[in-house]
Amino acid sequence: MTWRRSYTHLTTATADAVWKRWTTPEDWVIDDPDLREAVFSTPPRVGERGRVVNHGAPAQRFTFTDLQPGVAMDFRIGLPGATLSFPHRMVKTANGLSVTHGVEIAGPLSAVFGLLVGRKIAAGLPAVVRLVTTNALGDMASGS
Repeated sequence: MTWRRSYTHLTTATADAVWKRWTTPEDWVIDDPDLREAVFSTPPRVGERGRVVNHGAPAQRFTFTDLQPGVAMDFRIGLPGATLSFPHRMVKTANGLSVTHGVEIAGPLSAVFGLLVGRKIAAGLPAVVRLVTTNALGDMASGS
C-alpha cells in the first residue's frame, strides 16, 4: 500500500532554474519554511546520502534515488515499517513549466505514517512549490 499526495504549479521559470534550486542544499532551506538545514554534496548523485533537519525534529538521513536534470529529482527517507519518498517532476508544456512536488509513503505502516507525518508534509507542498518557482524566477532575473 502507498499513501500519496502531490501539488503542481505552472511557472514561466526555466527547467534549469528550477533544477538549480532542487540540487542546491542552501536553496532547500530558503524554499521550504519547515526546513532548518539541508546537507548534501553538489552536484548530487543517485545513491548519495544527505541530511535534513526540520524545525523541532531530529535530523533525518536521506538517499537520492532519481536525478534527471531538468526532469526529475527524488529522495527517500527510511522509516520503521515504511519508506518516505519525495518525488519532484517538471514537464515543459505549451503554457509554461509544470512543476510537481510530492510525498509518498510506502510499506506496511504507510497508512499510519500518512496520518502522522504525511498530511502535514502534504499541506506544505503548495507553499514549497510556489517558493521554488518564485525563487527560480528571481534567480533568472538576477542572473544567478
